[in-house]
Amino acid sequence: MKIIGLDLAGTEGNTTGFCLMGEEITEVSELMTNEEIVSKVEEIKPDVVAIDAPLSFPTNGNWRQAEYDMNSRKIKFFPPKGLLAMEKLTVRGIALKDHFQKKGFLVIEVYPGAFYDILNMPRKGNYLELKRLLKIYNLNLEKREYSQHELDAVASAFTARLFLEAKVEFLGSEDEGQIVVPKVR
Repeated sequence: MKIIGLDLAGTEGNTTGFCLMGEEITEVSELMTNEEIVSKVEEIKPDVVAIDAPLSFPTNGNWRQAEYDMNSRKIKFFPPKGLLAMEKLTVRGIALKDHFQKKGFLVIEVYPGAFYDILNMPRKGNYLELKRLLKIYNLNLEKREYSQHELDAVASAFTARLFLEAKVEFLGSEDEGQIVVPKVR
């Protein structure tokens, strides 16, 4: 099993978090350009790519059903439309999703903010909480300084692992785009 988590930046000039996870966490790093991201993903040939970015635009207005679902759960978010930075992120996310799907990779949309909120973890500075959670799954997050982009990429990859284990739920609608989040019993 090979899973890639990406905390996608809105532009190639900003840092994208990257995580490669399988039976263990193999790599946590930062990438910048689409070329770096594409080349890394194609080299690894993952079972799933989990992207922290909207991977579709709403059919009407600024929110998709996924944002309405998050709003009803009091999960804070930025909508894919209405803010220029989010629109750029969404366009970049859609382009990468389309590219990876054409190459035969399964791509899911994830949102670490929802992941942290659902699991009652802080959204920032959450290395220790994330490390403890991963330990339950026999995943070791080595002790070092991580950027929040890297930690969000780890949360994205872990959400994809839960997805492969059918321990998730889907916010939104199939026709407009869904966000995969952990299912808590």
